[in-house]
Amino acid sequence: MSTKHLPETVVVEILLRLPVKSLLRFRYVSKRWRSLISDPRFAKSHFRQASERSQRLLISSRSEILSLDCNVPFRDSSTLREHVVPSLRRGRHVRIVGSCNGLVCVAVHRHKGFHIWNPSTGDVRKLPDPTFSLRGENYWHGFGYDPSTDDYKLLVASFLFLPRYQGSEGKLFSLKRNSWKTILLGADASSQAYESTWILCNGSLHWQLELWEELGSVWVPECRDQICVFDLAEEKFHEMLMPVEVGDRFNGIFFCALGNLGGCLYFISYNRTHINLWRMMECGVRESWALTLQIAYFHLKISRHNLAPVCISKDGQIVAINDGKELLKCNSEGEILEHVRAFSD
Repeated sequence: MSTKHLPETVVVEILLRLPVKSLLRFRYVSKRWRSLISDPRFAKSHFRQASERSQRLLISSRSEILSLDCNVPFRDSSTLREHVVPSLRRGRHVRIVGSCNGLVCVAVHRHKGFHIWNPSTGDVRKLPDPTFSLRGENYWHGFGYDPSTDDYKLLVASFLFLPRYQGSEGKLFSLKRNSWKTILLGADASSQAYESTWILCNGSLHWQLELWEELGSVWVPECRDQICVFDLAEEKFHEMLMPVEVGDRFNGIFFCALGNLGGCLYFISYNRTHINLWRMMECGVRESWALTLQIAYFHLKISRHNLAPVCISKDGQIVAINDGKELLKCNSEGEILEHVRAFSD
């Protein structure tokens, strides 16, 4: 007994293993293939399988967007590739706001000009601009996926911090509804952020805040930090505790960067001799914060305020960006294995 067609399950398995450029051509084979390849569920499955085979991450500077292969030596010509967001002027400063499931949110201004970009297909979607009644000094951004509604959401917050006036305003965009709505913020204007981008982890956006208090007519740091968390499904804020007690600031431990490394939240801290990497091994559990890496300053000229780990390679090495210009790779003992200038000024 013979058949003219392969079972659809076999066809799907074959297509899932093809590069994106081939899939874009195969959309024109038939209406059925076009429907299959254009299905968001197929896109997610294809991205998941491609991520298992290759580990390329997007990184950006003021003038460039590059993709980085974390598993090859820096001297390899395939390690870094330059990317240009279609429809945006080459050389224009484009900030990466966040990425999730192969989609990247970029912005050309702090309060407007947001785009959703798929680097694999080249598709770009311009979002309507939010309307702020408060034009703040600081703008915070966060982009992520809400699996409960199968929706991508963008959070933009405007903060004004003046000696006699503090104000804030939040806007949340739904990709599915293609609209913005006003949302109450869980951090008041007396909180200062170290970074202007929320860190996506486990369905929530995270931000490190430095708390300030008013003494007379001036605002001064309280010498304590907190982690502000925004749940994308519930669309609510809550607080998460820091890795160590606030008193450790006075003992020479300072926390200066929050990020996502291997699916876990991380903190960069520094003292007089080392830069330290803390990872939260179980999301939301303070006791699971673990000191997993220490790099002594004498290994390399490292900017303690601007060291940003970006990934863990398949062989367990940590890849980081130093001072926004240099790529470095180190092992779990903190030994620098490779370093190379990646970005131009």
